[in-house]
Amino acid sequence: MTSPDRGTTADGLVAGFIDRFRHTPIPWRSPKFWTIQVSILVIMTSHTLVLRWLDGADLVGIPAPLTSSLMLIPVLYAALNFGTTGAIWTTSWATALFVLHWLALHYHEITSAHLWIELVSMAVLTASGVIVGQRVDVERLGRRRTEVALQMAALAEARYRGLFEHQPSPVVVTDDGDVVVELNTAARELLGSAAQGQSLEASLGISRSDLLARGEPVAVRSPLGSVRHYMPSTHHVDVPGEPGFAQIVLADVSEQFQRREDERAFTGRILEVQEEERLRLSRELHDDPLQQLTFLTRTLDEIAEDPALVPQLLGRVRDGLVISQSASTALRALIHGLRPPVLDDLGIVPALRQLTETVKKRGQVAVALRVSGAVVRLPADLELTAYRVVQEALNNVLKHSGAQRATITVTFGDNLVLRVRDDGRGMPKAGGPVGLGLAGIRERTTRVHGSMSVRSSPDKGTTISVSLPTLSNTGSDAGVSPAR
Repeated sequence: MTSPDRGTTADGLVAGFIDRFRHTPIPWRSPKFWTIQVSILVIMTSHTLVLRWLDGADLVGIPAPLTSSLMLIPVLYAALNFGTTGAIWTTSWATALFVLHWLALHYHEITSAHLWIELVSMAVLTASGVIVGQRVDVERLGRRRTEVALQMAALAEARYRGLFEHQPSPVVVTDDGDVVVELNTAARELLGSAAQGQSLEASLGISRSDLLARGEPVAVRSPLGSVRHYMPSTHHVDVPGEPGFAQIVLADVSEQFQRREDERAFTGRILEVQEEERLRLSRELHDDPLQQLTFLTRTLDEIAEDPALVPQLLGRVRDGLVISQSASTALRALIHGLRPPVLDDLGIVPALRQLTETVKKRGQVAVALRVSGAVVRLPADLELTAYRVVQEALNNVLKHSGAQRATITVTFGDNLVLRVRDDGRGMPKAGGPVGLGLAGIRERTTRVHGSMSVRSSPDKGTTISVSLPTLSNTGSDAGVSPAR
């Protein structure tokens, strides 16, 4: 598209037309203009010859009103063709010929009555030409403004079309019925020309309402088989007198999406390694140090009960027994924190019950556990994620909320829904720093394709809700929309 001059605007074009009109001289080169002036001269000459032939017998030497009436024809014709200026020049030429006739060519004395008649006729002639010329000027100016408006509309259309077609991102325009009505070049290359006239869901694989609610990149498979990810942005356009349109711009975020997926995979691998290390440590602590401490505790207990023990050593043996029991208890708590055996043996609900009982024993917060739905065993990684989510949420309650009560709700179904609610002081205002606990919960949730939401009000507590999919609904091609 050829770029217009930088100073070309609608106001500039209109001003240019008006200025050109105002300063345009009489079209001396127009044969039509000179034909009109010659016709005025012919009428005046014919009248003078007739007067000379009649010798003023009937017309007493003064041009009759019939001559002025005949002058009206060329004056109006000039006004219709050349506007006000043409009418004024033509009436001035006619008036000059009348004055010349009165002063040089008449035979009889000009009376005041005849003079007034002719002057009134000239005034009517001039007024008629000016009125018609002004009307012609107004219509001509309106026509020129219309032409300018049409030119500017065509220019705007050309600019829009150029910007629309050369937009590097695919742009899809749909009507209120979600039918694709227009595609730019990039969108045609991505979806194919056949997408025009089809529904958005048929061409892109997702409806506009779902597109707005999704808030995530859309995966589209190109005709060559490669998958690209696009972040959609929708803009509604209202056109007076026509149904509304929606413009959907698809920004290519494939590289950012891949980096995010790599980061998630890396973070997920770190979590896996961390959990594996915790499991290894918990097993090693359980199988070796804890067993030895248990054996030591039993041995000290037996020694303390042995009658042959010297009374002076009884106190030391019992002190050692207490230390051994305390060390065993602390080691069991450490093992439970690293990886509770009950989670692997009995599942998520018994593990959460054990967790709540442990928190209750601390006496800081009264914790209640509520379970609904059909309780089933879930994949080990999902149960571990659910346990860590609740564990981290409870840690936040204990450390930061200042709450007196907390409720854990577990709902089994197509999704495992976990909800931890407290009656504490609430979270900081939006824009404040996000704690590592919430970041960890969000990361673990995202890793298993779950969702997380947080609701908090000052002095009214906080509710953390996490939904984890329990059905197999993720795969390598999940959410990929094939291009038609």
